[in-house]
Amino acid sequence: MRDLVREVVAEHAAHELPLVDSLRALDDDRVVRTLAGGGQKREPLGFGYAEVSALVTPVLWLVLDQAARRTVDRATEGLMARGRTGVRRLLGRAPDPANRTLIALDPGELALVRTHIVEQATERGTDRREAEALADSVVARISTAAATDEEPPETPGTAS
Repeated sequence: MRDLVREVVAEHAAHELPLVDSLRALDDDRVVRTLAGGGQKREPLGFGYAEVSALVTPVLWLVLDQAARRTVDRATEGLMARGRTGVRRLLGRAPDPANRTLIALDPGELALVRTHIVEQATERGTDRREAEALADSVVARISTAAATDEEPPETPGTAS
């Protein structure tokens, strides 16, 4: 998820890369609290959350974090339905809670991510066309990553 945010920000708002890079040093829960405005305190450098709200980075990070949480919840529910063996497997391979990842999203979930990005970006002052381009870029990257992950790796000597 972090790489996805950085790639899209680099393409659409390169001036925000220092912000993205500084946030990448934090765990996802702290990033979300910071970008969502939780625990607002006086910033010693004079760069407060009001300035952050007009940026692309918070829109992307918060929407993708929400999508990642939903996909993890869905996967966990599926494992719970399969019984304790599935839960043991999940606990044995639990992802790093500090860095959430996006599990493959179905077309409906991708559409929802796109809609949320467009809505959030336009609410924060981004032009509608730019918000749609931003959302399309995110959806394309997620789809491409999912398609790449599904293809079996090619081993040397097996190419036809």
